[in-house]
Amino acid sequence: MGSKVMREEEAKSIAVEWGNTKRIFGFENVGAQYVNINITEYAPGTEHKIHFHTGQEEVIYVLDGEGITRTDEGDRRIGPGAFVFIPADTRHSTINILKDKPMRAIIIKSPPKSE
Repeated sequence: MGSKVMREEEAKSIAVEWGNTKRIFGFENVGAQYVNINITEYAPGTEHKIHFHTGQEEVIYVLDGEGITRTDEGDRRIGPGAFVFIPADTRHSTINILKDKPMRAIIIKSPPKSE
């Protein structure tokens, strides 16, 4: 398979507890073996509860909105232009602190795993 170009509006939106997510690239749609890339919209005032990914690193890049990334080390404010690196097996959560606006972020995970 050659390269693939995907526009956000082409990706299927999937409802999750904290908002919606769209798989941009992954094994399911392009056969990616080393990475998953999603765009996630955290609904106003929601939290992706504390969880961890066994053997999987995660990078969050905030596009719009304001939030908090929480780990056992504490809370850090995040907003547009912020990158968050979460090592594998690290307990973490992402919280949209705005009550009137979604927070949008690109989520990159490696290696890919089904979610």
